[in-house]
Amino acid sequence: MCDSALDQRNQKVRSASLTAMPEEIRLLDDILLHMNHGMTPLSGVSNDRGLNFLAILLLHRAFGSLWRAREDAICGYPVQSLSLCRSALEDWGTLCYVERHPEKGNLWLRDVLEEVEASGREPKFSEIWKDLGDLRQKIAEKAYSILSLFAHPRGVGLPWLYHWDAGKTYFHMGGYFDRRALEMCLYFLVIVAQPLLERTAQLQSRVLGDAIPEWVREGKDISKQASQFIERVGDRALDGLEAGGISG
Repeated sequence: MCDSALDQRNQKVRSASLTAMPEEIRLLDDILLHMNHGMTPLSGVSNDRGLNFLAILLLHRAFGSLWRAREDAICGYPVQSLSLCRSALEDWGTLCYVERHPEKGNLWLRDVLEEVEASGREPKFSEIWKDLGDLRQKIAEKAYSILSLFAHPRGVGLPWLYHWDAGKTYFHMGGYFDRRALEMCLYFLVIVAQPLLERTAQLQSRVLGDAIPEWVREGKDISKQASQFIERVGDRALDGLEAGGISG
């Protein structure tokens, strides 16, 4: 498949996705863009070259992963979308961990800032996840384990790479539109993106002295819509996951 043909296919799937679930995609965009706007005032100001510096890097990394995951979702690449979503969830978890244990931050910063020295190793994410305890319940306990199934070449993620009809099998060497796959991706992306707004507000408070009131108010409204969406589509999205694969 030549580049132009692949581009045309991706654009066709994108158009189908935007037509099928415009409000849901707009909700995800609202969350991500609000996070982006909340991070903007933190650039170009005095920085502690410590916890807040690391927090900005982790939030920046999470935003990039989620925005690319959003693109993969609407262009019909659900496995890649959910793999990136897992990466963003690990950024969130790592940020929560270093906020709880600020003395551990140098384990990450020693590879970033030349003046930082630290001994020991960065904890494995399984250790980080366990340490978060009740905090991880805020973004659904099952989310990480499910997303991990897509991040690795395991059975659950493989059926989303093909479909069949009339006895023929079609492999998706490019994007493929399936409403169930799109809704599943949006469900997990919103689950992971929503709590990043709270972490952004916490960072604003530490760097600027207080979270920006208008930004916080808008964020609460967006989070309320996100919670309603998660509640509305959760059972259907998880049922689709258990069914496995894309319909023909």
